[in-house]
Amino acid sequence: MFDKISQSKWKNIVLFITVFAFVATSIVAIIVYKLSGEINGVAEVNGKEIPFYEFNYAYEMTARNMQMQNLDISNLKDQIKKEVVNDLIEKELLYQEAEKEGITATSEQVKNEILKISAFQVNGKFDKQIYLQIINSFGLTPDAFENILKKELSVNNLKTILLSTIYVSDEEIETFTKKQLTRVSGEATVIKPNTPEITEEMIKKFYEEHKKDYSAQTGKNITVYKIDIQKLGDDIAQQLAKQLFTQAKSGNLQSVPAEVEKVFEGDVFSNQEIQNLPKEVQEDANSLNKDKKVSFTKAQNEYYISLFNGESLKSIPYEQVKNEIKQKLERELSQKALQDMQKTTDITQLLKQNKTEKQTISDNTIQELVVKFGIKREDLNKLANLKVGEISKPISTENGILIFKLTEIKEPDKSQVDETKKTILPFIKSQKFNDVYQMYVDSLRKKAKIKINKRVLENG
Repeated sequence: MFDKISQSKWKNIVLFITVFAFVATSIVAIIVYKLSGEINGVAEVNGKEIPFYEFNYAYEMTARNMQMQNLDISNLKDQIKKEVVNDLIEKELLYQEAEKEGITATSEQVKNEILKISAFQVNGKFDKQIYLQIINSFGLTPDAFENILKKELSVNNLKTILLSTIYVSDEEIETFTKKQLTRVSGEATVIKPNTPEITEEMIKKFYEEHKKDYSAQTGKNITVYKIDIQKLGDDIAQQLAKQLFTQAKSGNLQSVPAEVEKVFEGDVFSNQEIQNLPKEVQEDANSLNKDKKVSFTKAQNEYYISLFNGESLKSIPYEQVKNEIKQKLERELSQKALQDMQKTTDITQLLKQNKTEKQTISDNTIQELVVKFGIKREDLNKLANLKVGEISKPISTENGILIFKLTEIKEPDKSQVDETKKTILPFIKSQKFNDVYQMYVDSLRKKAKIKINKRVLENG
């Protein structure tokens, strides 16, 4: 497999990305997907559709994992869907690259991997019955599961090749080690955005505009009409019922005759009982959805026409989510204020218009400062290259802007450096791999033709 590196375009691609990744600041690609409902799969990547069973499996696995961590996913379903679709698109892009490079997993690899999965084993041996039971619980056939697994293994093959090309120089190890061990002292000034004022009006406005995101239940809005056979006679009632049904079915129900009685109009949730209607009518009404919008039911002495008017939501009461919305708005406005701050070059203006926090730093490693203030990797040198008595240029952090005055520096002794070097290589390599991998995926996305089936993101 690895001899293909020198024969393919892969080597040049990796060389370009590696140089770019560590000479310039990474720019995350902004990807705009074309949402489309005109495809049969979950999404289409360069003309190849991602089947629904892949989405269902990935979504179910994600949801189960979150629930095992005691996380309530009731208000996270839309977010999970988007993340799952995004992951599937990324996987498909990489799988297509693996196909081009001729490194897709073989049938033998897939078979061997299945045999090694402990969930499919009894007393350490593969059990076909257990295997079928488990994949069936996810709604998968053996072929479907093997296709999913083939894609996973092929993507791993691609990642293995990419990892094998990552080179870490002695200079990088030296620099990184010193950043881990060198201890500094100084004065830190953090400029933070002022806490935004969130009014009751803002909270209520957000709640009304985003009620769908705070829904406790999804239901349907239904109208039920009754035609009385005893009152009208069988022939007239039947004719009227057929006429009403035909008009409703074709979407041309403009007006309802006076002889027809509207017996129900409202929202129905989770197969709830609709009072004063025969059981069979309730069952038909509850079966309605956007694909089946009309039902015709004959009860003992009546005809019933039931119509699906659309989906409805039962929202969580405002008072129950008020604080959550307030915190969300505070975060969003604070983030916007922070972004505006980071665009400003006038430090005097920043100090006047925002709150500041001063801290004395004593004998911290640079890595500890990175964690403490949320400093980005690309800004590390603004700290690492300071000399005693110097003040750093403004450093963007997760919560504000940091200005650091270095008052003391303690270089690590040689024995510490040598010992750390022995264990630091895998960590540096992992970081470089993550940077290169993300840039490679972003480049694939930029060039790809991607469509998303909008029904996947719309359906509850």
